[in-house]
Amino acid sequence: MKRYFWLALVAALASSCASAPPVPEWVRKTPEPDAQYTYFTGSASAGDSATALNDATSSLIAGIMQYMGVSISVTSSAEARASLDDYQAQITQTVRTESTGRLAGFEVAEKYIRRDPKTGQYTAHVLARYATKELLKEKARLESLFLERIDAVAIPEEKGDAAASEGRLFDAIRSYAEAMSAAGGSDIENARIKLERNAKKASALAATLRLTVPPGQDASIAVGGRLPPFLVRLVTNRGGAEEGVPGAPLTITYPRRLASGRVGTGTAQTFTDKDGTAAFEVPAIDMAGNYRVILQLDSVSASDLLTSLPSWALPYIDALENDLSGIVSYINYRVISAAKGIPTAVAVYNRNPTNAGSLDLELFANSLKGPLIQEGFVLLDAKVPEAGGASDIAQLRAAAPPQAQRFLLTALDLGSVARDGAYFVAAVSGSTGVFDLASGNTLYSASKSAQGIGLSEAEAIAGALRTLGGQSFAQELMAVLP
Repeated sequence: MKRYFWLALVAALASSCASAPPVPEWVRKTPEPDAQYTYFTGSASAGDSATALNDATSSLIAGIMQYMGVSISVTSSAEARASLDDYQAQITQTVRTESTGRLAGFEVAEKYIRRDPKTGQYTAHVLARYATKELLKEKARLESLFLERIDAVAIPEEKGDAAASEGRLFDAIRSYAEAMSAAGGSDIENARIKLERNAKKASALAATLRLTVPPGQDASIAVGGRLPPFLVRLVTNRGGAEEGVPGAPLTITYPRRLASGRVGTGTAQTFTDKDGTAAFEVPAIDMAGNYRVILQLDSVSASDLLTSLPSWALPYIDALENDLSGIVSYINYRVISAAKGIPTAVAVYNRNPTNAGSLDLELFANSLKGPLIQEGFVLLDAKVPEAGGASDIAQLRAAAPPQAQRFLLTALDLGSVARDGAYFVAAVSGSTGVFDLASGNTLYSASKSAQGIGLSEAEAIAGALRTLGGQSFAQELMAVLP
């Protein structure tokens, strides 16, 4: 009887084993990568098959994330967090729906679910394959996102430290400013500490910088002369010794004459060489006077990096920008007119004979000569050349005193006189030329006009003549006459 029982039991077990599906080989061991794919598996057990499969999917995703080598932490940027969440969601959806095409190169290869007859538990297994080329591409993308915020601070700070040790202090300051910008504009851990650290490094370097100008560079040139090349050096004090700072940008602001005749400014940029020295030339202004060239460290490239920092960083920004803006030096030069030492004949005539009695030529001449004589000009009264004579150097020489070397000739014209209520308004114009009697060259030529107001026509005309001679012509002649 017992013999028949055991035979029946063995037969039943054999029948049961024959009906159960065989366990796939990939369940026991994850397949090795082949020439095209890398494989991932996930498994989990639960009281029902749906939960088991869901947990197995989570296990699969965890394995893929472990391969990727990235995880969300306090240092992760919002962009990196969102990208990783979306990536995990696409994997989950692909596994659950067994769809393809949601992620390039990723697909579910097989699923296997088995119920333990003794415990009633379901165990789910999921096999996915990932085209290795696409997998590595995705891994590189995620790594760059998760390292971007950390590297944005660490890398420029390291570059700044390296530049500082090599004496490239401005490059170091700019790198520290880049690190400040990254720290202030992200949600990285200890952002304030990192921003403050880089700000202090940058300010400490900026405080050591000075622009020095070698002595004896102040120049004096004649109107129309050429300024000599100037030199400036950016230096720092390291260990008690002065060293030049290479590769730093400098802004040069120099005076120049505008088309209106007024003095404006021009700018240029240069860079310090390996010794911290910069040589440069600026065009001399063709007007007599005292002028100044301003030399300054051009910190715009560093300051621009700080514009997007939050308000709490303002004290650090202000401290650094104050240090940088104070790195400035000056070179003075003087443009001298040689005209005042040259005897010059002066004559005035009325260009329009019909207005001969309306213009006081002597009043104009005195208004013109007064400021020039006060400045030291040597002026001689001369006859008016025949027919004006401005284009005939022989007539100018004949009309000038023997000792005269130049001739200043002005032709006047009355423009208009009009009544305006209780007052009269007069307009006069004039053309003045200065000629070299030896060479015949024209040294100066200009036409100007002026207005005058008075209670009578004569008073208004006199006011206009004084303005035209004493301000319009005299001031310009003192400035520009060579």
